[in-house]
Amino acid sequence: MTQNQKNILLVIHSDPQTRRYVEELLLTRREFSLEFCEEPENAIRIAHELLPDVILLDTELDGVDSSETCRRLRADSHLGGVPILVLLDPGDRKAKAQAFESGADDFISKPFDALELLARLRTLTRLRYYDKMFADLERFKWMAAHATEGYLLLDSLAIIQYANERAINMLNLPENPAGMDFIAAVQAQYVARPVEAWQSWYNDPSPCFLMRPENIHARAFWMMLEALDSDIGAESQRIVRLRDVTEKMSIYQDIRRFHDTITHKLRTPVSLLATSVSLINSQLERLTAEEIRELMQTAAKGAERLVWQVRDVLTYIDAPLSIHLGKPVTIGEIPAMVEELAKKFSIQNINVFLQKGLAETRITLTPDALELTLSEALENTKKFHPQHSPTVDVSINQPEPGTILIRINDDGVTLSAEQLSWAWLPYFQGEKAFTGELPGMGLGFPLMATLVWSAGGSLRLSNRPDRPGVVVEIKIPCA
Repeated sequence: MTQNQKNILLVIHSDPQTRRYVEELLLTRREFSLEFCEEPENAIRIAHELLPDVILLDTELDGVDSSETCRRLRADSHLGGVPILVLLDPGDRKAKAQAFESGADDFISKPFDALELLARLRTLTRLRYYDKMFADLERFKWMAAHATEGYLLLDSLAIIQYANERAINMLNLPENPAGMDFIAAVQAQYVARPVEAWQSWYNDPSPCFLMRPENIHARAFWMMLEALDSDIGAESQRIVRLRDVTEKMSIYQDIRRFHDTITHKLRTPVSLLATSVSLINSQLERLTAEEIRELMQTAAKGAERLVWQVRDVLTYIDAPLSIHLGKPVTIGEIPAMVEELAKKFSIQNINVFLQKGLAETRITLTPDALELTLSEALENTKKFHPQHSPTVDVSINQPEPGTILIRINDDGVTLSAEQLSWAWLPYFQGEKAFTGELPGMGLGFPLMATLVWSAGGSLRLSNRPDRPGVVVEIKIPCA
C-alpha cells in the first residue's frame, strides 16, 4: 500500500465499549480506515457496499449468533476472500472452535492491546494482498494464453517473467523465455522506431514500432509495442502487448501512394485532354482548320500521356512493393526534386543547401520513395503554417561516414509535447482500452516514417530551438 492508501477495516459489533476501544487504538493509525456495523443483521449489506480489506468480528453480539454471521460472510461470493479476525473471550474454547469452523482466519483475545491487534491486522491484509495479486496473475496468464496478440510480463529490470505463445513466436523466443532480457530479445530481431522513444522505453514505456526490414524473401514486418506498468502478480511489473500491424501499414502506404500517383501524374494529361476537347466542342464553327489541328494535337498528346500514366498506375497496383524497386537516388538529384515539389505546393520561399562532394553519393531510398517522403514533409510545412506561406530551409550533408542527413526547417508553429507524440500514431486515435484515447495529427508523417525506416534510416520531428517552427531530420544510410 502507498502512503496515501488505507486498508478498510469493518468492525461488526453490538457493544458500544468495543467501538470506543477500537477507535482509541486505531483511529490515529493512518493505515486503516475504520467502518462500523452496529447491527449484525446488516453486516452482509454493509460489507457489500464497502468491500473491506479485513473484517473484525466481535463474538458477543446481542441476540445474534456470531458463528452464523461469520459463516454467511465467508460463503458470500463477493466477500469470500476477505480475511476475518474474531474478538473472543480467551477462556471460551467453544467459541474459538466455532469461529474457525465458521471460516474465521484468526482470533484475538479480549482485552487486547494496540500492538497485537495491529500485528494481526497487518498480517491478514498482507496475506490478502498477495492472494489477490496471485489471483490477478493467474487471470492474466489465462487471458494472455487465449489472446491472438502477443503478451509478456516483465519485472522492474525488463526481464521476461512470462510470455504467451503468440509473443514467443513474434519475437522468436525459446519455448521457456523466463529470465531473458526483453530489450536484448527485441533488438536481436527488430529495429525499433522512433529511436528516441525506444531509447527511453526502459524508464518511460511509450508506444513505438518494431520493424523487421524487408528482404528478397519477405516484405517488412511491423509490430506495435505498447506497455502498461502495473502491480499484477508482484511489485513493479510491466505488461507488454505486441500487435501485428503489417497489413495496416502496407494498406496505408498503398492508399497514400495510389492517391499521390493519381493526383500527381494524371492531373496534367487529363487537363490537356479535357481543355482541348472542350474548346473544339464549344468553338467548332469559329475555329480554323489550323486551330482545330493544333488543339487536336494537344489533346492527342494529353491522351497519349494519360495512357502511359494509367499503365504506371496499373503496374503499381499489380506490384505494391515496387516502391522499393529501382536504383538508389544520388544526392545530386535531391535539389531539383525539392524545387519541383516546391512548385507543386506553391511554396515561394525555399532554400536548398547541399554539402560539397556529395552529388554522386547514393542513398538507400529509391526515387519514388524519396519523392514521396519529401512531398509529405514539404506539404506539411505549408498545411500547418498559419498563413500557408512558409519559409523552408532544406540542408543535405553527411554528419558521419555512411549516413546522409536531410534536415527540413520551417517557420510555422511550435508543437506541444502531445502533438509531437501524436504525430507517430495515426492508427490508434480512437483506442481507449489500453493506450488511452489519442487524437491523430494526420497521415503524412507516419507515411514518411514507414518509408524511411524500411530503408534502414531514422526520422526525427522536433521544434525549432531558435523560433517557432518544426524541424524534420531524415537520416538515410548510403547505398
